[in-house]
Formats: sequence, C-alpha cells, structure tokens
Amino acid sequence: MTTIELKKKVIGKINQIDDESVLAGIYKLLDDSFLDTETYQLSDDHSHAIDVAVNQIKNGEFLTHEESNEIH
Repeated sequence: MTTIELKKKVIGKINQIDDESVLAGIYKLLDDSFLDTETYQLSDDHSHAIDVAVNQIKNGEFLTHEESNEIH
C-alpha cells in the first residue's frame, strides 16, 4: 500500500467517526506526533557527562534500585 493510499484509508475511517472523544484522541495523537520534530543539540559538557555515565555502566560502576534504597 502506498503512502497516498494509506492516507486515503485513514481519512476515510476518520470521516466515519462521530464520537467526539475518539476524534479528540486521534487529534491529540496526531498533534503530539508533530511536537518534537527538532533535534536537540547537546553541549560538549552534556555529551561528555553522558559518555562518562555510559562507560561507568559498562564497567559495572552503578547501583541497582534496591542498593540505592538501602543507602537512604
């Protein structure tokens, strides 16, 4: 199925819906999918901190949730 055919099918199904709450849900789903279209650029400091954390995890330098709870 092509993109155009799929769009026509989706629009056809939406046109058959009379339930306002269902339509509102579909609208929210579609609207939310367009919110985060920009790529966030990390600063060098943030990128370095993430690299350090990933290496710590690879080296087993972390606490489990249970271990963390025992400390507090």
